[in-house]
Amino acid sequence: MRSTRPLIALITGGALALTACGGPSTTTTSTSGAPATAEPAPSGGTVTMAVTDDPGNLDPSMTVLSVTRGIDRVAYDSLVRLNPKGEVVPNLATKWTVEPTKVTFTLNPDVKCSDGTRFTAKDAADNLAFVSNPANKSPLLGVVVPVGLTSVGDDTAHTLTVTAAEPNAFLLRSLTSMLMVCRAGLDDPKKLATATIGTGPWVLKTAAANDSYTFTRNTNYTWGPSQKKYEGAGVPNTLVFRIIPNLTTTANLLLSGEINIAAVGSGDEARIKAAGLKSYAVAAPLGETFFNQAPGHPGADPEVRKALIAASDIPALMKVGTGDSGQVSKGLVTIEPKACPGDTVKGNVPAFDATEANRILDAAGWVKGADGIRAKGGKTLTLKFIFAQRGGNELSAAAELLAQQWKAVGADVKPGVIESTKLNEVLFASGDWDAGWIPVTVSLPTQLPGFLSGPTPPNGTNFAFMNDATYTAKSAEALKTGDEAAACALWNDAEASLIKNQNIVPMFDILASVYLNKVTLDAPTGDIDGSSILATK
Repeated sequence: MRSTRPLIALITGGALALTACGGPSTTTTSTSGAPATAEPAPSGGTVTMAVTDDPGNLDPSMTVLSVTRGIDRVAYDSLVRLNPKGEVVPNLATKWTVEPTKVTFTLNPDVKCSDGTRFTAKDAADNLAFVSNPANKSPLLGVVVPVGLTSVGDDTAHTLTVTAAEPNAFLLRSLTSMLMVCRAGLDDPKKLATATIGTGPWVLKTAAANDSYTFTRNTNYTWGPSQKKYEGAGVPNTLVFRIIPNLTTTANLLLSGEINIAAVGSGDEARIKAAGLKSYAVAAPLGETFFNQAPGHPGADPEVRKALIAASDIPALMKVGTGDSGQVSKGLVTIEPKACPGDTVKGNVPAFDATEANRILDAAGWVKGADGIRAKGGKTLTLKFIFAQRGGNELSAAAELLAQQWKAVGADVKPGVIESTKLNEVLFASGDWDAGWIPVTVSLPTQLPGFLSGPTPPNGTNFAFMNDATYTAKSAEALKTGDEAAACALWNDAEASLIKNQNIVPMFDILASVYLNKVTLDAPTGDIDGSSILATK
């Protein structure tokens, strides 16, 4: 049995800011760490990427943690991928047909796994069947794979038929995030925690927890986005992910050439830019504010949530929290191109007004004591505010500023950094939090309902105990809607209700740059294509 520990998608400052189910938006799809005329380096070298967190369990069906998904992407393939225009393109599948409730894929019959065995249509079907089985408690169920999905593989015809329980406008697009495990991993899932058994361009060789993960090139890789053999000048033989929590250290190593691919903190960007390194931008939620609405927590009171958001000077928080490099949030999905365009934040988040915040709390019966802290029914308005640090001090400073803003209206706020590896325990087990910046990064609105509605821990992933009737109803209707435009209208209405009722308030997004030194690569929609990495002189 695979580990059943649920994981949440986060951007915690990982050098490769990758999402749970895809990648953050990028301003470019092909980028270079050297001038376009730079010569490729000799083949067979090493390329090193920096990430801030250890990936933990590498099983791609048992994690939605961003750093883990990013690393898994180089070792595992999906049936199809997205190109920079948001179009679905071949990967393991060469073609497909789409019906309201069904997608039929024709798979490349020549795909081989890292152990030399063939990847079959039955293997693909069994991957989907594992996630679809609630008993396996995969966090991808209801996020990447719709509940009730069935799959049938025909190894003779090399076809895979995937059938949803109801019409689903984004079924094909959602499956771009489903990474496929080979038969040996399906038969012995425990291996997948510390090894990769896939069809991707890279194979895990050694793993040193909290230090580095070293991959060797799959010399037989001829499928994937380019449909070409991954070999020749500039193609490395080794790919290393180094875990470096401190972004200033990362910047130093990037400038020295010891690291080739990395994101850095805003305080180091000036000297990185001065060095002339090329980059591409990634956008992801950062100030995504949740309240724990479980009984006994202050956030269970909608008036408290309303007042605290009114007491939040969001522009000031964004400036401090992103080092003045962020952008105002427009919704819960940040991946570009967005499946459902629109701005669900504008007009649904109140402007900063401390006077109004005080009025709301007064009217709700929260009375200020001599110390300025409010209480109601013998219980003080005390909140434990959690956030995952990004490698610098910006977010800590922003959390302290938010604590001051909330204290000014009578809340006793205790902000604290939480390690990303411990965040899942807090959210899904202990529940020891009251509010926090907990960025859930997804590529489709269909991937959100499990986090924002429905069963709560330990029986589900609705960690904030949300119960917004409009969101629940409209998201359920949207999931059953086969027309994309009609589905998007419902999704946007559902999302707007969550925000308007302060169930979740996207305050600001981080716009981070991934810098490249002596390397080129393609990163459509933010996911690095592992078969595009080339070293340059």
